[in-house]
Amino acid sequence: MKNAFVMFVAAWLAVASSSGVRSEDIRGLKLNQSTVGLLASEPGLAASVLEIANALDHTDGLRVLPIIGRGSLQSINDLLFLRGVDVALLSSDSLAYVKKNNLYKDETGKIAYLAKLANVNVIVLARKDIAGIENLSGLRVATGPANSDEFVAAELVFEALGTKYERVPTTGNSSLSALLDGRIDAAVFVGPDSTLLLNSLKANSGLHILPISLPEGLAEIYSPAILSHTDFPRLVANDTAVETVAASLILAVFDWPERTERFYKLKKFNKALLSTYFATRNSEQSTNFSAAVPGWKQYLTAKDLMGASKPSQNSLTTITLQ
Repeated sequence: MKNAFVMFVAAWLAVASSSGVRSEDIRGLKLNQSTVGLLASEPGLAASVLEIANALDHTDGLRVLPIIGRGSLQSINDLLFLRGVDVALLSSDSLAYVKKNNLYKDETGKIAYLAKLANVNVIVLARKDIAGIENLSGLRVATGPANSDEFVAAELVFEALGTKYERVPTTGNSSLSALLDGRIDAAVFVGPDSTLLLNSLKANSGLHILPISLPEGLAEIYSPAILSHTDFPRLVANDTAVETVAASLILAVFDWPERTERFYKLKKFNKALLSTYFATRNSEQSTNFSAAVPGWKQYLTAKDLMGASKPSQNSLTTITLQ
């Protein structure tokens, strides 16, 4: 039995064709029904968004348009209010920051997620004479601009640990250069570019990764994570490990109700994820896409589709971020 939305569209098209509506309008309606705007919350995630778009394009008539955003906080705003943004690839701790600071009041209840793609480690790099986060009180710490994932992580983690610091709004290469030059005392790194950047450091750089034990107050936002010598051979000694915390990289959506146009579009996108993207992933270095994300509700289509098709070892994603 056809759903109500499909019946409505069929009826509209029949009326349109009999009433002289321009063929361009009909073509535009069909195109928009199957076009999904997929937003990378920051440029470092562009390759991942392109990979998903290429895998899903033309599946069940889908067209996926990659979009580059300006940080996870801005991406939540875009999901809530911006036309053309249907799905956003972002860090899960951004929602906790939005709620904590009451940025959108009751609007945060309108956000959900389709799937978890990876863990995103929070890395605090500092001079070797600084032993821990608590020693950064009053010191200069690069946490990126106010819309960045580094900023969100620093605000949540440092506050939970009771460390008040002097914020420096740089990130990436600028932060690393400032740290090496002694202009700042520590820097926060989050996201896919961190591993390559930090592994570009020369041996004996005088820097190290600070350990972070998961504060009790952040247990519903982050999970414990371990960084090894294999991850950062020039920053973590062989046969040792550094404890830190990790958020989740997720596909977030607006919580459209059933029987709406956007609901059916997201359901089509979600089905394509299962059939063409997740189903072809290599199980090595993967994370279970059906895993729960603390602090987030799962979107209705994801619950239904994953319940009907239990994830197998192949239903995993190979996106691995540090």
